[in-house]
Amino acid sequence: MLLLYHIGKPSLYGSLTCQGIGLDGIPEVTASEGFTVNEINKKSIHISCPKENASSKFLAPYTTFSRIHTKSITCLDISSRGGLGVSSSTDGTMKIWQASNGELRRVLEGHVFDVNCCRFFPSGLVVLSGGMDAQLKIWSAEDASCVVTF
Repeated sequence: MLLLYHIGKPSLYGSLTCQGIGLDGIPEVTASEGFTVNEINKKSIHISCPKENASSKFLAPYTTFSRIHTKSITCLDISSRGGLGVSSSTDGTMKIWQASNGELRRVLEGHVFDVNCCRFFPSGLVVLSGGMDAQLKIWSAEDASCVVTF
């Protein structure tokens, strides 16, 4: 889903559809009305909204860490300074890891069932999470303790 938001103006919504993969290995992608696919290659896609004179380029990851979770990742965030990552999973855990090499730093356990979302506070020292158990939790990124549950 695409969303273009300007303060004081109505939001514009759109979508991208992959028509398949070309012979060169590059996806053939079209955008819904109001949006344009300007450029696409194996590493990026550039989308614009000409009516609003807005555009964004989305880049593919250049590093993958496949051993952090054993099940599907539901959410991922990188700390404001870029040193740490946090990800939540359908295995009921969140994990804090080194963004440069994927080295596991902390395991945050306490939700029942899937953890849907996780975000660093701007300080990078606190993580907020929400799970299928209808609980919001605030965690210390320094010692993995759950400070409060709502």
